[in-house]
Amino acid sequence: MLKNKNMLSHPSSVYNFQIKSYHSDQDGKLTLFSLFHFLQECAWDNARLNNFGYEFLKENKAFWVLSRILVYMDHYPNWKEEIQIKTWPKGTDGIFALRDFEIILNDMVIGRVTTSWLILDMDTRRPRKLDGFNFFHENFMQEEAIPKKLEKIVLNGDPKILESRKVYYSDLDVNRHVNNASYVRWILDSYFSANHLNSIREFEINFISEISLNDEFTVHSVGNEDDKYFIIKNSKNRDVCKARIK
Repeated sequence: MLKNKNMLSHPSSVYNFQIKSYHSDQDGKLTLFSLFHFLQECAWDNARLNNFGYEFLKENKAFWVLSRILVYMDHYPNWKEEIQIKTWPKGTDGIFALRDFEIILNDMVIGRVTTSWLILDMDTRRPRKLDGFNFFHENFMQEEAIPKKLEKIVLNGDPKILESRKVYYSDLDVNRHVNNASYVRWILDSYFSANHLNSIREFEINFISEISLNDEFTVHSVGNEDDKYFIIKNSKNRDVCKARIK
């Protein structure tokens, strides 16, 4: 353990995951929303090791939320295969904490991910500044999985409603917050047949506002020849998240 409080004790971490049947689609490939669960576990544990994780934030009446994410996938692993996921915090951009990932199969990088996170206050649900949560360090890795700054997703065109749904108990996580993987599952369920799921090479999503247990919402699409765009709206027609698939 490093004694210097300005130094990360774990600048990066690597985690092993075996692809189980319940992580897989009907073709035996890892689903995108299962991958989101894996990424979340890696982020949470590396944050814990560096003393800015779930437990520390909970003591200070706060919690992490994923704000933006971009995933590039070259290949989806099969049921029973074992992958490694490497993750590292790479600094800040204003109130956003930045974190990247590499997905590795048989010593080859098959996927890359970049993310932006916020710390929210448990009571107000408003963002809090990072400087009160041990997040500023001198030894952030300079490596970037995807050398791109995450921006707001802009939709051009008229959204077409695909489906109306409701938030159920199984959609919530330990923060009583809709898990980020649930939004991915809703979008994929609303638009794609199972045969199309693993053709996704890029997936990007912006999380904008919360929805809660029993809230009703709608999933909309806006498409063009190259990319597919999606938006989830709450019952008051306010944006909850926006996504892009290629």
